[in-house]
Amino acid sequence: MFYIVEQEEKLDNLSKLVKLGCYVDVISNNDYYHPGLSSTIAVYIRMLNSKHGYIIPIDHDEGLNVDKDRVYELLLKASKLYTLDKKNLLYHFNLQGAIDLSLVYSMTKYDRLEYSKDNSTINHFYNKYREFKDINKIIPLAKLYESCEKLYDSIHEVIEYELPFGFDFYNQTATNVFYLIEQTGLGIYYDAYKELFNPRDIKYNTVDNKVLTSYNLYNATSRPTNSFNSVNYAAIPKTTQHRKSFKPTNDFYVEFDFDGYHLRLLAEQIDFELSSESAHKKLAKLYFGKDEITDEEYNQAKQINFQAIYGKIPDEHKDLEIFQKIQSFIDHLWVEFGGLGFVENPHSRKRFTEKLKDMHAQKLMNYMMQSLETSRNVLILKEVLRYLKDKQTKIALYTYDAILFDFSKEDGKETLQDIEKIMSEDNKYPVKFKFSKDLVL
Repeated sequence: MFYIVEQEEKLDNLSKLVKLGCYVDVISNNDYYHPGLSSTIAVYIRMLNSKHGYIIPIDHDEGLNVDKDRVYELLLKASKLYTLDKKNLLYHFNLQGAIDLSLVYSMTKYDRLEYSKDNSTINHFYNKYREFKDINKIIPLAKLYESCEKLYDSIHEVIEYELPFGFDFYNQTATNVFYLIEQTGLGIYYDAYKELFNPRDIKYNTVDNKVLTSYNLYNATSRPTNSFNSVNYAAIPKTTQHRKSFKPTNDFYVEFDFDGYHLRLLAEQIDFELSSESAHKKLAKLYFGKDEITDEEYNQAKQINFQAIYGKIPDEHKDLEIFQKIQSFIDHLWVEFGGLGFVENPHSRKRFTEKLKDMHAQKLMNYMMQSLETSRNVLILKEVLRYLKDKQTKIALYTYDAILFDFSKEDGKETLQDIEKIMSEDNKYPVKFKFSKDLVL
């Protein structure tokens, strides 16, 4: 069939065509499995503005299979390479220049890219043989091709979008950061985890008593979520029972979390100085007019701070300098948004535009704070990953204002000290840490 490319002559011709730019979609052995547990079955390639695409079998029962390195060599020749999900593509091919269309859409429309690749034959196979890990090997290549064609037809218009401001930061840096974090996984007690979390099918993302997570980067604020196989790893239940079902693959879990993180991010924007002392405690002293703060007053201060950032500044404290500056910042963002039609994250250059629905001043402030948090954390995670490159200790989980490490004693306590310096930027953003043999931290 003309659309199946197997012979070297056809591969050479395709190599010349991709130089003009193309779209690529990877077909793995099973759509339900985590990409870290998947192998490459075939690759779908479609030249831009072409009426049809091609499929190259790599490990399919119907095909005269092509060596995966040969396909990689071909894809490297593309002047522009578009894909639906770049992070997923990286599990199969190290194509750093690929443009993530789901990310383009998310950053332009502030919504998830909807698409369809439903195929009655493929649905039949999955309904009947879903337990078979290599199910896509037995589905006819023609049907896999049809599915890829349908998907492309539903999303190809995004290729024409202008790349949004800040796109490279998320398409390159953020995508690579979260791809690398996903390699570590979380150690589990298999039976306890299966019973308590009830994943759709534990085989889909579990290997060697370790569960693999997946970060979703396609959110309006750019703040990633993390769920896979019906389990939300960004919101693991706080119960002792649930948290005891996890275990480190090294010696300890060590969690570093930032002190009053959003408050400090905001203080930097409004030029309000905070010391290394707890941010919540410092403000509690202002609220209550004394130096010694009780636990109850500390918790009250946290509520006031949270309300000021994400709700409304309390009337009884609105005359304090910090809240006057916060209100001024909110007002400035809103005026800028109305005048320019956008506001921009100073770190990543991501813009929030008038395409956002139901926007108002406080909501805009919330979006900006989550974006600032994410962009700074991506840069911090990048530095930590670089530092840990040759060490046994690894990042196991990222949850917004905290980073969980799977720590090896072989690396020594100086590793923890160095991580603290990187994360805190020499105490500009103070962190504290806890350690445990499970996630009851």
